[in-house]
Formats: sequence, C-alpha cells, structure tokens
Amino acid sequence: MLETAERLTPEEREPSMPQYALLVSGLRSLVAGEHDPGLILDAYLLRSLSIAGWSPSFEDCARCGAVGPHRAFSIPSGGVVCPNCRPPGSAAPAESTIELLGALLSGDWPVADESDGRDRREASGLVAAFLQWHLERGLRSLPYVDRSGG
Repeated sequence: MLETAERLTPEEREPSMPQYALLVSGLRSLVAGEHDPGLILDAYLLRSLSIAGWSPSFEDCARCGAVGPHRAFSIPSGGVVCPNCRPPGSAAPAESTIELLGALLSGDWPVADESDGRDRREASGLVAAFLQWHLERGLRSLPYVDRSGG
C-alpha cells in the first residue's frame, strides 16, 4: 500500500490528500482487522488507481459505455467490455468475480466479505495486472504479499 501511494503521488514533496486519506483508511482497516487483508489491499489498489484517474469499469462497457453487466475484462480498455468492443486476449472472469471487483471499488463490504476464495484469487490477479498496466511496471513488494487466504 505504501509503495502504491508513493508511485501514484505525481510530484515529490507535493502531497495528494485523497491518496493520503485513502492510505490512512486502508492501514486503519488492516490494523483493526475489519476485513480480510487481501480484500483490503485490493480495495485500496483499485481506489488508489481511481484517485489517480484510472478508475476501472465493472458494469458498463469501458470503451463504448454500453449498459452492462458484461463478462469480458480488458485491462488496456479499462475494465469490462461489451461483445462488440471486446479485443482479442480479454479475460473472462466469473460473474461473481466482477461483482467482487465492483464491490471493492465502491466499498460494498458486505458483498466483498461474502465472496469466496476462488473469486478473491481471480480478482487479485486482475487487480495486480490492472495496476501493473497503469504503472507500466509491477510493484516490487506485490510478489511478497500472501494471497493464499480466503
């Protein structure tokens, strides 16, 4: 979370209050044990990207805006895409995984907390790939995060 905040703060020595507030909130939630740590991390990453201007779409088509829900997920397109906009190589996550991703972005913790381990693992992979795409390289610390829970 700290590495992400550092990477998404555009100017050194110029604070981003929304990024700071999100980081403090995420760390407080981790310390309090309010939710599964993996869910907190993924919610933080999605929201941090959103603050930075890269909010993914998990309902309507990220390319043309066609009303969803849609099943294909395209990282370069910015989220779910309709059948007409689906580029080759798009992922096809489970509907419940897309629902979990939307819940994490919007802060719908009852839905996130009820998710199963398979959806959590699939969502974490998509979040990591989406983050890496926008940062143009991965986080050094992300491979060390234990994603076996859930």
